[in-house]
Order: sequence, then C-alpha cells, then structure tokens
Amino acid sequence: MVKSANFSADGQRIVTISDHKIARVWNFSGKQLAELRHPSQDRISSASFSPDGQRIVTASGDARVWDLSGNLLTELKRDRDPVHSASFSPDGQRIFTVSWNNNVRMWDLSGNLLAELTNRWCADYGIVRSASFSPDGQRIVTALGNKVACVWDFSKQLVVVLKGHQNREVNSASFSPDGQRIVTASDDNTARVWDLSGKQLTLLQGHLEPVKSASFSPDGQRIITASEDKTARIWRVEGLDVLLARGCDWLKDYLATHREARERLKVCKRK
Repeated sequence: MVKSANFSADGQRIVTISDHKIARVWNFSGKQLAELRHPSQDRISSASFSPDGQRIVTASGDARVWDLSGNLLTELKRDRDPVHSASFSPDGQRIFTVSWNNNVRMWDLSGNLLAELTNRWCADYGIVRSASFSPDGQRIVTALGNKVACVWDFSKQLVVVLKGHQNREVNSASFSPDGQRIVTASDDNTARVWDLSGKQLTLLQGHLEPVKSASFSPDGQRIITASEDKTARIWRVEGLDVLLARGCDWLKDYLATHREARERLKVCKRK
C-alpha cells in the first residue's frame, strides 16, 4: 500500500513510502532507482526531497537523510517522543521534524538541534501530523488530526484555519511552489486545494480509500496523491490566473449588459 509520494524539485523523480518500512525512489517512467531502509522498528511515516533534489529525509521514530543512491548521510537523534514527519526548509539547509507530542524541531544537515518549538499549535484540533513551510519561509502549514489544517506566519501567529474535510483526519498539507495555494489530503478520500484566505479552490475526488499525502509538482501544474487504495495519482490543476481568466470569460456576456457588476469586478477589466 502506497502511503506517501513526493516529487523531486526537477519533477523527474518521485519518492514513495509503503507499509514495509522502506522508501523507494522512482523516475517519472516508473522505474525504481533506489530503496531506503530504516533499521527502526517503526514504519516510515514521511519521505521528501531536498530543494536541490539531491537528498531525501525520512521519518520513522527518528529522522534520517539519504543520498539518491540510498546511502545514509545523517541521522537525527531520536527525540523523547518519536518523530512522524520530517522535511527540508526552503533553502535546504535545515530540517524540520514533528513529533507525536506536537513538538516541532529544527536541525542542521549534520544532525545538530538548532531550535525547538513546543507551542501546541491549533491544540483544539488534535495532533500535528505534518508541518510544511512556504517557499519564502514566512509561513508554515500544519495538518491536524481533527478535520483541519492551520496556516501560521513565521512569528507563530495563526493566520487561517482550513475547514472543509468531512469530519475526518487531515494527513498532510503543503504549499504550491509559488506559495499562493495549499493542498491537503484527508481520510475523507479526497485532496483539496485552498487559497491563503482559506477558500477552497479545487476538490480532487477519485480515490476509494483515505488519501495519506498530496503535494504539488515543481511547476505547480500537477498534484500527486497517495492513498490507502494502493494507488498514487497525478492530477492536473490550473493556476489562479487561469481560473480567473476562465471565470471572466464565462461572465463576459453578463458583464456586457450589467454595468454595475462590471464596475465591481474590476479584476476582469485587466483580462
């Protein structure tokens, strides 16, 4: 069963994890390139590429950094509470881990602990399942175990709560490459795309079982999802500019005869 799948920065590689305590690296044609085997008794719960696509960080109780051939580079010492999520910072020089006790820790690439954030973000919404930074490093989105994802600015002030998944856990949340959208994956068998105000833009339906992860491709035009239905799917999504242009096109006849509406929708005048 595929539990997670993520693109490399150039879009040419994908890393997947399954129930077998192994992460696998593939090319875009589906050929397996490497296996990453944790000695831990825990299953691998997350795997993602560094921004330059040359390293992979995995979480399985502890966190480990690998090269693309499957060689172990760094081990991040196991916390008192096991790590379930790990990812690189936008500049690739730091690694962020999330533990089952909602602690977020920052490490350097040598495995030295740099900072520890123990604020129980969005505590009313359950356990933090994943944490991902925006491309500019100014925001963080956390996926919570109770139906929502929370977006924070860099000073840990809550910006918006993403609500819409149907009474099921949110398993992952991550930003688009331009930082303007967020994709979430949930046990309600869907993935959803949001803008930064918390408005739902797109609903991705088709998986038959809970969706465990969802992430954008480097060009922001595709999303890859991994589900308990033993499949990973690639979806084509349109950017905000394309959606806006289409909406204005749909409204052009109406706007031509309704001047008041045309004045209010000034954004369509620029199209």
